Amino acid sequence: MEKITLTIKDTKKKNFLLDLLKQLDSVEIQKPQERKPVKHDFFGSVGLWKNRDVNAETLRKKAWKSAKLI
Repeated sequence: MEKITLTIKDTKKKNFLLDLLKQLDSVEIQKPQERKPVKHDFFGSVGLWKNRDVNAETLRKKAWKSAKLI
């Protein structure tokens, strides 16, 4: 199965195109889902790294270690 995204430049032709595609049994038309903006609670992240020994050097070592495996 393949998915194709179409951009319709002339909105007057949109209904014609949709009607045409509906006539084809092998085509399924899906309307895009509306995405709701996700709000991030900035202060909810307080203490995320508490009691962890994380600094630039340890992060670099872990990153280079995994990069060598690739």
